[in-house]
Amino acid sequence: MKKSLMTISAALLVSAFTLTSCEEKPKSAREDLAEAQEDAREEKAEINKDLAEAENDAAAKKAEVNAELKGEEREFMARMEAQRDNIDAELKQINARIDETKGEEKARWEARKDRLEKRKDKIEDDMDELKGGLKRDWKSFKSDVENTFDDVKKDLKN
Repeated sequence: MKKSLMTISAALLVSAFTLTSCEEKPKSAREDLAEAQEDAREEKAEINKDLAEAENDAAAKKAEVNAELKGEEREFMARMEAQRDNIDAELKQINARIDETKGEEKARWEARKDRLEKRKDKIEDDMDELKGGLKRDWKSFKSDVENTFDDVKKDLKN
């Protein structure tokens, strides 16, 4: 009987221990609020970190794009200067021909000279605009200048 009383007591102790250790104490509303506030602070810190990284990435990309654009603008400026120099060389030749010719042929050379001088003025105006900061978008500017280059090529062939 002693043995069974001990066994029963031991079983009761084990049962009581397991039942009480498995139970969680309910959290108070204050604990829940404090935990939610801490979670919100952590989330806010993570969002701020992500935002700062995104801003840094955007700034780096903007700097990269600006550097590429400046390089493209320098190359384009060199092309415009070369085209202007080609026109100057052609104008010298045309002036010599004008001095040597008369009549209709002289009039054709003078008309060609006028066209080329207008194209040269246009290129110089475009160069000034590029140096002073574009008042229109790059693609539009570049397209307009390319069209002028095409017109010059046609004038130089004739």
